[in-house]
Amino acid sequence: MEYRLLGPVEIRHGGVPVRITAARQRAVLATLLFQTGRVVPVGALVDLLWGERPPASAILTVRNYVSRLRAILPEPVLRSQHGGYLIEAATDLSEFERLVALAHHARPAHAVTLLDQALALWRGPALADLGDVPLRDIEAPRLEEMRLAAVETRVEALIRLGEGGRLVPELLRLVAQHPLRERFAEQLMEALDACDRRSEALDVYRRTRHRLVRDLAVEPGIRLRQIHRRLLRDSVGA
Repeated sequence: MEYRLLGPVEIRHGGVPVRITAARQRAVLATLLFQTGRVVPVGALVDLLWGERPPASAILTVRNYVSRLRAILPEPVLRSQHGGYLIEAATDLSEFERLVALAHHARPAHAVTLLDQALALWRGPALADLGDVPLRDIEAPRLEEMRLAAVETRVEALIRLGEGGRLVPELLRLVAQHPLRERFAEQLMEALDACDRRSEALDVYRRTRHRLVRDLAVEPGIRLRQIHRRLLRDSVGA
């Protein structure tokens, strides 16, 4: 069995998806997989599925969802224990975290390989098929932040390998998608400078600063300002 959280919540058996029709049943599975190896109380499941106003039948509904999951999961993956439920399973998320951790201690070329493998595990926006449940509001932003951090680390490794120039199209897209994320702006400026496009790099700083001041009422961080000052100094000396 494969258990997947990095995209639609999914179980695959022999490479074939196992059908789980109800969105909240998938949310029960996802909640247990996020806490793999730990007991999740029934009350916590209710909170993560319905929030502050659960229906009167919420506990019974959770038990029904768990019963249906047991019918498709191999024994003894899902167990009742201490007023809650526990699942023992490896997920694509745990593999992603393992690969990213290895990349942080690897040389740049090997780090890129590991991060490519980690990012290839993503199949789209995490938990997008769960519907409007509190679990998605809590976990989806956390997972997306992990993905973006891995992308940043991969780009950093490629820049260290002297491949910044070929990253410009990708970084232009990333900056357009995440205009307030300073690290992507920093990396784009470095990549543009690496291929002698310094004036464009300075324009990136101006646009990013404008967005930060307008939308967040903050000035750029110290690293972005340092890159900007270096580019200005190099422009004067050129």
